[in-house]
Amino acid sequence: MLANNSSSSSHNSMRGLQLFIADLRGSVHTEDREKRVQAELVNIRRQFGAGNDSERAKGGIPSRPSSSLSGYQRKKYVAKLAYILIATNTTRTADLMFGLDECCELMASTVYSEKYIAYMTLELLYYHPDVAQLAGDRIIQQLKLDLASSTDNSVCLALNFLAVVGKFNSVLTTELIHEVFQVLRSPTSAQILKKKSALAFLALLRNDSSILTQDARRKQLWIQRIMSLLDDTNDYRLMVSVLPLIEYIAHDVDGQACIKLIPQLSDILFNCVSGKGEASHELSSHENIPNPWLVTKIVSILNFLISSPSSAEGEITFSDIDQGTLGKLRSSVTKAIEIGTQSAVDAVARTVKNTILFSLINFASKLDPSTDAIISSVTALCSLLTSTETNTRYLTLDCLIKLCSVSGKSARDDVRAKHMEQLFSLLMMERDTSIVRKLVNLLCTFTDSTNVKPIVNALLRFMTDSRHSDHVIRTDIAVKIAILTEKFATDTTWYVVVSLQLLSISTFSLGSSNIWQRICQIVVNNKSLHKLTCQRLLEYLQQKNVSDAIVKAGAFILGEFAELLAPETSCGELFNLFTDKYFSVSNLCRAMILTTMMKLYNRDAQIGSAVIKFYQLELNSLDVELQTRSYEYLKIIQLEKISGLQLTASLFEPMPPFSSNKNPLLDRLGSSALSTSESTSDFSAANSTSTAPTPPPTRKNKNLSRNLKYDDQQLAASWQDGFRRMLKHKQGVFYVSHFVKILYRLTVAPAQPELLEVALTYINVSDQPITSLLTEIIPCKTGNNPPYITKVINVPHSSLSKGERTTHRTEILTRRASPLDQSPILNVSLKCGGHISSISLKVAAGISNTILTSQAANKPQVSLSQFVQRWKALSDALGKNGECHIKTRAVSMRSFEQVSGCIQKMGFDVIDQAMVGDTVFAAGIIHTKNDGNSGCLLKLRCQDKEVDITCKSTQGSQLSGLIVESVCEALI
Repeated sequence: MLANNSSSSSHNSMRGLQLFIADLRGSVHTEDREKRVQAELVNIRRQFGAGNDSERAKGGIPSRPSSSLSGYQRKKYVAKLAYILIATNTTRTADLMFGLDECCELMASTVYSEKYIAYMTLELLYYHPDVAQLAGDRIIQQLKLDLASSTDNSVCLALNFLAVVGKFNSVLTTELIHEVFQVLRSPTSAQILKKKSALAFLALLRNDSSILTQDARRKQLWIQRIMSLLDDTNDYRLMVSVLPLIEYIAHDVDGQACIKLIPQLSDILFNCVSGKGEASHELSSHENIPNPWLVTKIVSILNFLISSPSSAEGEITFSDIDQGTLGKLRSSVTKAIEIGTQSAVDAVARTVKNTILFSLINFASKLDPSTDAIISSVTALCSLLTSTETNTRYLTLDCLIKLCSVSGKSARDDVRAKHMEQLFSLLMMERDTSIVRKLVNLLCTFTDSTNVKPIVNALLRFMTDSRHSDHVIRTDIAVKIAILTEKFATDTTWYVVVSLQLLSISTFSLGSSNIWQRICQIVVNNKSLHKLTCQRLLEYLQQKNVSDAIVKAGAFILGEFAELLAPETSCGELFNLFTDKYFSVSNLCRAMILTTMMKLYNRDAQIGSAVIKFYQLELNSLDVELQTRSYEYLKIIQLEKISGLQLTASLFEPMPPFSSNKNPLLDRLGSSALSTSESTSDFSAANSTSTAPTPPPTRKNKNLSRNLKYDDQQLAASWQDGFRRMLKHKQGVFYVSHFVKILYRLTVAPAQPELLEVALTYINVSDQPITSLLTEIIPCKTGNNPPYITKVINVPHSSLSKGERTTHRTEILTRRASPLDQSPILNVSLKCGGHISSISLKVAAGISNTILTSQAANKPQVSLSQFVQRWKALSDALGKNGECHIKTRAVSMRSFEQVSGCIQKMGFDVIDQAMVGDTVFAAGIIHTKNDGNSGCLLKLRCQDKEVDITCKSTQGSQLSGLIVESVCEALI
């Protein structure tokens, strides 16, 4: 809220308000404060004339107040209502609605302090739906008057109000967004008004963005006006207010329109971080540290506009940015690392430096950084892990995760080689759970088969450390250990030892069933593991407190391979061991133990009486499954004794090797030939959590067959003149206006004729400097097999003084032939004085630009006899399918010499002959990246004002028609 010294002194002079506040603060008991508030409300109602007003008693608000208070009195009583609202935490809002009328009267005052109090109170009240219903029209009317006022203070108050309450009512957006935009775009508006209007416009736009998107023309003009506000290099504080608005437009309105800002934002970022430029001091916060608000906001916008190298087709990546801009962005990252590693004078400076470092390093992965740059980033971040500030350590780990996930092998290898011990030490010392989670995610990010053992061992040490008692984090880490061992283990012995150690931790229950089942599968399939696993399980089972999962694994594996423990451990000892554990485990585990007892009985019949007694006891079990299983096992033993059949030996044969396509471990660790049709296990899929950063929202058009932005362009009135000139001349004037002249030069390398370089030179021909010169080459398609691909080599300077010039270079790679109406569009927006202009022109980058003359290609020129021979050969091979014939009027070229000269300038070889009068014979080769080279022959007969054109090509009539189209356009 805007305030000044005069308003402050005016507030202090309200003696009654000061006494009221003092009374409330001095009241010790809640009842006393409530009585004082009620007494004051009665007094204010009486002063406002609301006590006997029946209409007010019913909740209505008359159009005019019934009181005749002075401005000072009305201000004092409204201020008291505002304080009551604040002091009661807005619980009395409904009781204060009787003051709405007086607030509206106070809004209309010409005294600043009175208007200030009115706006402040209404900002507090406006969230209540009754305010807009009862006084909405009067408030909107007064806002329109104040926004159009010549007094900056009144305009500021209105803008503040809209910025605060704009989100509560879409009617405010509909009624007032044009008035706010007028303040924003006006060249006479003060800087403070532009700042506040940018934020107010953002609040209204967030409330209802359709006001901008429903009109394509308005959207283009308004966005262009908003972008031009970034040119004010004399007051970078304005950028801080405008950048959030631009970020919202990029995210939610039109991201494609903001792509042209990438070079300008990169310049501002580079000047801010490096301290270069005329106004670099404006970009620093304090102690020569770059302004963190500018850096973070610009990086946030660039982070959205520029996609990762692996993004889908149609996204803007580092390869689409010109080298000059890319170099500035990379230099900004390097400078940020340098700043971040310097010592800070105080906590504030350290926080600012870390903020800049984190934001730019997170962004650096999208710029295809070098290995040295990645290593420098990792080193700088790891140096911050020793910080005593929790937030710094957390953000550092988060940044390292993103760097290792996105930048790939270089970052991960550097962390593995130099910083593993530091991370392990931090893991054991850290007490903050959120940081431990981040640290574990970081370790999982760069784990592979070469380092899985030390990482898993470190995580196990953490879990067994009694100082870390958080059950949730221990369970999460246990899941991570299970995933890592299953995914990367290559040593079967180590896998079993670690998995059993993990199962022995009693606090771990989530996913434990998956782990012990996989251990059983691996052990069964590896004969060398049978005895080792049995010995390990026996050690665990002999302990007093043992986990349910260990007992399950022991029941299965010891039941299968109990003979391997003989003679040290007999089946009777194993039977006693399981009976001791039986009543301390779950019913499912008990059922497994019952089966294990049958397997032990099958190996040693001497324990039969003990087994039978145990089964008889369990016939009275409360669990139906245990009753049923005990009964069935008793029946099997009885049948064996009666009939002499070896039922137990038949029913409990040794377990055959597992063969499951759902466990990739069996392929990697198992000894059998196993199926691997599925590359991931159920456990990994169910429990793994990706640590890669969430990609930004896509800006890719849903319909890739056409670029929607391309179709929305409104071409300049005289665009055809420069377009046709570009078809037949390699250099010349492309466009001229009152502000700028655009020259062009087309260059084709003989070694790669399908690659056209377009150099556009912008010259300021006005008497005033040009600012906000933004350019963009818009292709007709951004995906789905586009006919050509554009790449910016360098962008022009964003500002030009009188007579100054700057060059814009772009490469256009022709992939296949396309019609002229699909030629790329050059969009130029500029600001000169108070005038903002937008120019859209078509660049003639057609297939005729890929034709090289014989002289340029160092080849002999075609003779008339060769032309006739090739013409006949094409006719015999393709007939009419390879031909296109058109008659057209040559408006500007009526003679044979003019037509011949035009065709030669387009790149065709014109046959030097005198046998056939008024006829031009020409030949050329079309070069495309995908379709290769295609020969074409032209015959043009000039008759009066008409030209009869016939073209034959080796690619058929479609290519012939496109060539004729280009020739006809050039002859007009």
